[in-house]
Amino acid sequence: MARRDDPSRKLSEEPAALTGLARLADWWRELAMGREEPEGLNLAVAGVLVLLSVPYGIGAAVSLWFRALRPARFDVPVISVGNIVAGGAGKTPLTGYLARLLEGEGRKVAIVSRGYGRCSRGTVVVSRGEGPLVEWREAGDEPYMMALLTEGVSIVVSERRRMGVRLVVEELGADAILLDDAFQHVQLARDLDIVAVDAAAPVGNGHLLPGGPLREHPSGVGRAGVLVATRCDHAGGAERVVGALGALVPSAPVVETRMKPVEFWDVGTGETVRAADLRECGCLALSSIADPSDFERTLAKLRMNVLGRLALPDHHDYSGDDVDVVVEAAREVGADTILTTEKDAVRLRPWRSRVPLVALGIELEVTRGKELLVEALNGALLRRRKQ
Repeated sequence: MARRDDPSRKLSEEPAALTGLARLADWWRELAMGREEPEGLNLAVAGVLVLLSVPYGIGAAVSLWFRALRPARFDVPVISVGNIVAGGAGKTPLTGYLARLLEGEGRKVAIVSRGYGRCSRGTVVVSRGEGPLVEWREAGDEPYMMALLTEGVSIVVSERRRMGVRLVVEELGADAILLDDAFQHVQLARDLDIVAVDAAAPVGNGHLLPGGPLREHPSGVGRAGVLVATRCDHAGGAERVVGALGALVPSAPVVETRMKPVEFWDVGTGETVRAADLRECGCLALSSIADPSDFERTLAKLRMNVLGRLALPDHHDYSGDDVDVVVEAAREVGADTILTTEKDAVRLRPWRSRVPLVALGIELEVTRGKELLVEALNGALLRRRKQ
């Protein structure tokens, strides 16, 4: 498979924990999203993965059907946010945007998440609307980040999400529930399903896991009440989403969005950093998110002087040795500043290196169709009120 130029691959002192999984994840991501055509041995491996997609698809369909037989119901509106591909579609910024939208309408909102990657078990209250109550390892990096960014919104994590919903309703008094990453979590009845779709690659290469990124057959999107096309500034609008999925869910409105850079801030001091000052620095782009290409494109659009990149597996838990390797990577490419994502910043705090670590804050911005989204939300709230 043809590879992109990647300075981070020239590092000779990276431990295997930082290189092997990262390179495998990068290879699979390029294949799954249809960005590269496999050749030689890669073509054979890709063929095996596609064959394995068949039993996965059968198992996923049977499991989905079985879990949907008797969904749990609650007396408050439940809205799920999810997607049909594995990772990287912008669900977390979308969930935060919806929470702020509902909170601004006077609703007492709670976000219930599984809390992927956390070390805790059971049901954990991450926030009561005034910032995190636990460390990120107990909450998961994404719920912890949402707790930092969504004032007035309760956040709870639970592997049994019905228990999380019960807690926020009975103990925290929530009157509107957002289920984060829950489109396939059909054990819970919901009043509206909002599906995030990456406009650059709505269904990736079109194959189910592990041969592609699809969690379920694309026809599953028919359960959606709204499609939110994300990253439309990079992909030229929502037309690709409509072309790929519109016929499967013709009644659902398509809302166009983009990820808007908000500010740079120093992870060590918490202070805002001017973009103009950063442009005078040589930078290393560091990320461990589902798809680092969007972060890297954003840095390029902001005219950052990126001398190298280091992309690690999603939700990577940085150790002290990992931090040393990251700093050494910056020095090898001649970078005097490390630029990273807010999700990575959560896992890298506290930052004590002399090489500055600066995070880029982003938020979702609706560029077309906000009235359709608000109408769908109000319709879900109204239907529940009438029941």
